[in-house]
Parts: sequence; structure tokens; C-alpha cells
Amino acid sequence: EGRRAQAHIHVSTKGNDAWSGARARARGADGPFATLERARAEVRKRKAAGTVPAGGLIVELAAGQFELSEPFALTAEDSGTAGAPIIYRASPGEEVRLIGGREITNFREVADPAIVSRLDEAARGKVRVADLKEMGIADLGSVLGNGNRMELFFQDTPMTMARWPNEGFTRIVEVVGGAPHKIHGIPGDKIGRFTYKGDRPKRWLKEPEVWLHGYWFWDWSDQRQRIESIDTEKRVITLEPPYHGYGYRRNQWYYAQNLLAELDIPGEWYLDKANAKLYFWPPAPLTEGKAIVSVLPSILTTKAASHVTFRGFTVEAARGTAVVIGGGTGMRVVGCTIRNTGGSAVSVSGVENGVIGCDVYGTGRGGIHLSGGDRKTLTPAKLLAENNHVHHYARWQRVYQPGITVHGCGNRVARNLIDNAPHMGMGFGGNNHVIELNELHSVCYESNDAGAMYTGRDWAQRGTVIRNNYLHHINGFEGRGCVGVYLDDQFSGTEISGNLFYKVTRAAMVGGGRDCTIENNIFVDCVPAAHVDSRGLGWASRGFGGLKGKLEKMPYKSAPWSTQYPSLVNILDDEPMAPKGNVIARNICVGGKWGSFGAKAKPLVTFTDNLLDEDPLFVDADGLDFRLRKDSPAWKLGFKPIPVDRIGVYKDPSRASWPVVSTVRPMVQRPVAPAHSRKQAVVYKAPRATVAPVIDGVLKAGEWGSKVMSVAQGLRGEKVSPPSRAWLLRDDKALYIAIDNAINPKFPIQPGNTWGQDDAVEIAVRNPSAGATAPILVLRGFPSGHFESSDETAAPAKLVKRAAEGVQYKARQVNDKSWVTEWRIPFASLGITPAKYPKVQFNISVRKTADNQWVEWQGTGGNTWKVENAGVLEFAK
Repeated sequence: EGRRAQAHIHVSTKGNDAWSGARARARGADGPFATLERARAEVRKRKAAGTVPAGGLIVELAAGQFELSEPFALTAEDSGTAGAPIIYRASPGEEVRLIGGREITNFREVADPAIVSRLDEAARGKVRVADLKEMGIADLGSVLGNGNRMELFFQDTPMTMARWPNEGFTRIVEVVGGAPHKIHGIPGDKIGRFTYKGDRPKRWLKEPEVWLHGYWFWDWSDQRQRIESIDTEKRVITLEPPYHGYGYRRNQWYYAQNLLAELDIPGEWYLDKANAKLYFWPPAPLTEGKAIVSVLPSILTTKAASHVTFRGFTVEAARGTAVVIGGGTGMRVVGCTIRNTGGSAVSVSGVENGVIGCDVYGTGRGGIHLSGGDRKTLTPAKLLAENNHVHHYARWQRVYQPGITVHGCGNRVARNLIDNAPHMGMGFGGNNHVIELNELHSVCYESNDAGAMYTGRDWAQRGTVIRNNYLHHINGFEGRGCVGVYLDDQFSGTEISGNLFYKVTRAAMVGGGRDCTIENNIFVDCVPAAHVDSRGLGWASRGFGGLKGKLEKMPYKSAPWSTQYPSLVNILDDEPMAPKGNVIARNICVGGKWGSFGAKAKPLVTFTDNLLDEDPLFVDADGLDFRLRKDSPAWKLGFKPIPVDRIGVYKDPSRASWPVVSTVRPMVQRPVAPAHSRKQAVVYKAPRATVAPVIDGVLKAGEWGSKVMSVAQGLRGEKVSPPSRAWLLRDDKALYIAIDNAINPKFPIQPGNTWGQDDAVEIAVRNPSAGATAPILVLRGFPSGHFESSDETAAPAKLVKRAAEGVQYKARQVNDKSWVTEWRIPFASLGITPAKYPKVQFNISVRKTADNQWVEWQGTGGNTWKVENAGVLEFAK
């Protein structure tokens, strides 16, 4: 702006569309226009007359609140050119608000006795009611309607639809639908009927439309469902079909909303659609703010327009996505504050369009969405999201609504700050994107098995580079863990390089994919830092058909695909579901845990020059300055500097605000089992065998003696049922273990060989004589007769291999109520000499999928193999 001659068209809330628009302020019978539509008509007029200056046109809006009657829409005829763009902007230094809603000015006290009786006692006399018909608002939308859901905002903040509980969730007690099923061995019910605690739902019986928002089966899949009926005697809630796709399971969380009876704290509201009445308990006097309801689906929309910029506006109160840039080239949304929308903030397609320097928050769904480029020809769109702060989004649709999403081919997401979101920070798909110099923190706080940066399920969507980003303070719902960069279910061909991860669970994850690089990253206090598994060779093998179908839609055997992705050409002839071609090189790991590498995946990974057991010599780790000193040993390994001073948002005339304030959300730590606080570990003494048991999977009377270990604790040390029973014996050469596992006969045993997904037993042991850092050895056995030595504890590979040597293992399902396992484990395999060291840290754990239980001898509060939180096994003389 300003380099070449430009003309100004002025708009003001004090203007008049009959005036010329040539003046910023009224003078006599002339002055600014009153509406954007009139300014648009003037732009078209000047273009038609050929009177647009060489530098383009500036449509400048004076300070004020513009309540739009319809979305402001531009088409190809409203375009500028690269040299003479059309710029719609707020007058510099002034607040211009483009509002897709209506201010509500007719609130009054609630006088209807029938309504007062339904209100909570605390709310009576404090709730106000407005008649929306009086305000001329006819379209009240729907509770669930994306793009057509009315919301209320006060003092520029989203208010809360009346709900219970007011914060957080309540939980399903039991599912009682009568249609039991399992997913990955976890039991649930297909029908939405479950029991609840307490009597709160008695208050809801007169409510016409009660909705429950829940995470009904998985921590990463939420849905709102309407209540069909409530049985207050049996404390049973029945939901209306269609039911949630994954079903329902016990202990999952939900809350109720859209209830006048629960309008019980300041800031809550309720819409009586039948009578067009809006009820509201304002958190401050109504004279101290404006109450606005959303009306329009969008506020700014373009279709095939080019070289137009929207700059410096506050855009708010749309029911759907506030700004939609549909196609064209050279389109810009710059320095705007986009907030309080029912949908996302900005959607951008086309070529070389961008969102720059914006503040985005309070959206009902995601933030900025970029989608452009031709994947089949690998032609980049060069869309851009840069220097934006996206935070406190996904208010309504909580999962899979990233702060920034990028799809298509050849787009860039750089120097953004994304924080405070219930699920994903960033989502991506497609080819050849660059995601760099971004900061993400405090995301995924309401979900697990979620990624701060996420993508999945495609061999062909490759070529994306994720470099020089800073991810920190990310550990999932209730501290139970999520993922930093999550390449899910065979996603392949991605570079993760030069990133800094601090306090991120499972920081960089390759979920069965191929040809990925994890290189030159710094991991601090991550558990684990890197993960690669071979799911495609196990439970995820069923995804082959879908992956193959996506691949074959692309011309992957011909140029430019064959030259850019040569390893893809013959993938179908090269064990396509195996995690081949992954490289993990020149990374630094401090604190936490280095790796979680599947037994079948690890031999296929190339590990090179990772600094794991040596101080990297940070400049100031306590001050979170993780730059490397000049004498760091990492330089000799070829480590390259990470440009930490360039990560995140920066001061620039295009920024909507400065300085940028971003608060790190406190990290919730997973509760520790009460058993951890016991002053003395429980000791179990294994008797000496008079005759060595026969390892045949058959428990014979008298063979194992009379001493029984009860395996009946949950993860936190609580008593669980049904329990398992174990017998332990020893001789001079080996430890003998038999375990009888009672199971729920309602569900069949999961017979596979995947820990966590299938029924199994686990034996974990560590010899304290080897020192405080002695490795934990883990053996796992399955009903199929398969057993394995696991490297999950990061024990050295040679010790993991040795632990399985000479082991005898048998398993047998007795009936639909029990299965049995027997072991003979040589002491030499465990590196134990009982005569010299008669006590070891020890635990037995059983995975029971029928009731989704982890049953332990001693509850550890976390990983079942954490023997330091379990007990001690003593070998009798």
C-alpha cells in the first residue's frame, strides 16, 4: 500500500450511501458511504470506467460496529490486479467490527411463574428474558446445526448454553443397551442406554430438548445426542437413535446441555425456540456490555475474486465460517481479529492466497483452513498461513478441528502460535507442504490418542516437511498422554527435522508408515521421544485395501511422482505394510524416555548418531534455553543449529496485536496409585519346588503347591473382579509361574498377539543388584501360545533378546470363564543369581479385554511394568 498512486473510498456508520464516499467525514451534503455494498458498487463503477489508479483502490472503514444484513460477497468482477489491488481495510489505529449478528436490547425480568418455577433457586430474579420476535429475528437455527446454530456473546465473549455439570463432565456408570460389542477388545454397547449416579436428571423431565455431549467410547470421538427418555427410578438414560458409531462404554464422560433448569450460574443462556425467547443470566450488568446473537452464516465471502485484501477488521458473530476465500489468486486476510464464530475462522482455496498476522479465537470449530494445489500433477498452490495466533478454539465441535489445517499440494504454514485447544493443534494432508517455525502448546488437553500435529492413512500423501517447530506442554486428557507429531496408520514419506519438543508425551510417532525421517530434533522430558511400530503387520493390516485404493488414484508410477517419490513406485511389491525406510538420526534426547520401537519395526529402522546418554550442554536448561553451547558433543555428530529465535509469531505491521499474550495451560499429571505411598514394598516369597512342574498349560492338583498369589488390583491399587490367581516356584535354575485367569463369559477372549488389544499376561522383573538404572525385563504371553520379550521399557536390545532364551511357555483356554498359562523362565535369561541376590523387584499383570481391565499383583498407577511401584519377589532357600 502507498508505493503507487491509490484512491480512497470511505465508509462510516455515520455515512450515507447517497454521498460520494470521497470524504472520511461528513462535510455539508457529502461524506462517506454507509455500507460495504455501496463501496463495492463504487469499485465496480470505477473499474468499468477505467479510473482505478495504478496503485489500486483502498476502501477504508472508519471506527464503528457494522451489523451486516447479509454476508459481504465479492466475485471475479470485484478483483484487483497484482499491481493495483483492491484493499478493504479498517482506518489505521481504529476498531472496525464487522458483525454477523444482532445486538439484543430488549432484555427484561422474567415474570412468567411457570418459567420461574423451572429455574434454579439461585437464578431466580437474576435471569433476564428477551423476545427475539420483537427484535425481528425469525431464524433461530438448531441446536446442532453447523452453520446455522445461534449463539450468544456478551462483552465480546461466548456465553455458555445452560448445562450440567457447569464445568467438566460426569461419567457413565454402566451401559445397559443390551447389544454388547467390542472394538479392539474393549467392551461396550451399541445402543445408547446407560445408568447414572445421583438424582440430578430428575430436574430435566420438563425440558423439551435435552442434549448430551459425550466422549462415548473413544477419548478422541465426541458427539452430541438427544435424550429420548429418563427413568429416574432405575437411573437410566436412553438416547435417541441414530446412536454413536462406536457405541458406548462404562466410565466414559459426558455433560448435559440446552436445559432451562440448569441455567444456574452467571454467563449461561437458554433459547426457548417454541416461543422465540432468549433467557440469560448476565455475568455483569447489561449496561456494561453488548449482548449479541449470531445470525449470518458467514461475514466475508469471495468466489473467484483475485488481488483483494481484507485488513485490520474485527470479524465476529457468524453462525458458520466467518471468512471464506473461494479460489482466485493474490487474496489476503491480514491483521484481522476473527472471533466468536459458530464454525471456523477462515477457509482459503485458490493459488497464492494467504492469512497473515491474524488473531483467531473463540471459534466453534477450527481456525484457519488452507486447501489448494493439484496433487495429481504435484502443482503447488502456494497458500500461506503466517504469523497468526490461533487459540481457545473448537468450543463446540471439540475434536478434529485444528487451529490450522493444510491440504492439497505445496502450501506453507509458518511462524504461527497455536495454543489452548481440546484436540489437535494442526492437521495436514496432501503433498509437499512446509510446516515450519511454529509454536504449539497446551493442545489435546481434553483427548488422548490425539496429535498436536496430526495426519494419517495414506502412502501417497508424502513429501511434507515439518521443521524447526517448538512443541511443548502437551500430555493429553487427565495427563494420560497424546502425541506431538502423529503420523497415524501407515502415513509415510514425512520429514520431522530440527524441532524442539519439551514435555510432550510420545513426541514423534510413526504409526506403521514408511520412508519417514526423524532427524536433528531435540527432545527434553518426552515419554517417549520417538516411536515406530509395525501395526500394518498386525491389527492394522485390514487397512491395506483402503491404502491401495488411495495410492492407485494417483499416477505414482510416472513423473513427476516417480522422480519425487522413487520409493513409492514399487511399494506394492515390497511388503507394503511393513515400516521400511524410516531413518532416525542425529537427535538429542534428555530426560524422559528415548524410544518406543516395536519388535518387528525396530530392525527396519536406520538409527544413526543419536545423542542419548551424554549431556548435550544446553545454554540454560533450567531457563528453558535449549540452544547448544559451542562445546556440545552434538556438533561432532553433525547436528545443525535450530533457529529458536525465529520460531513463533513476530512483531510486524501486519500483526493484529502486539505483544502477543499466550498462557501455558497447567499440565495435569496422571493420578498416582495410593499403593505408591506405602513405606515398605509387599514381599512374596516363592517356595522351592520339590519337583519341577511340567509346563503343559494344564494345572494339575498338587503340582504347584498350596501357596497362591492373588492378582486382583487395578492400576491404582483398587480391588477388581474377576481376579486372577498365580503360583510361583523356584529351583536352582529357573522360576516357574502358573496363572489362572478368570474372565467375563459375556465376551470371548481376544486371541491375538498384541499387548493391550488382546488378552495376555505380563511378567516384569528388575534385579536391584544391577543398580538404580538396572533395566526392567518384560515377558508377555498370549492365549494363542505366543510369548515375547518386550523392549517397551527401553532395556538394551541384547538383554531383551536374552530374556526370551530358554523360556518355556504354554497357554490353554479351559472354558469360557478361564484361561491358563504356565512358564519356566531360566534365571540366566534374566541375569539373576538367586543365591547371591535373593530379592528382585517384580510384578504380574493380566490384560482382560472383556471388562477392559488391567489386573495386577500390585497396582503401579501407570505402566504395568513399573516394578519400582509394585512389589518384591523373594526366592526361598
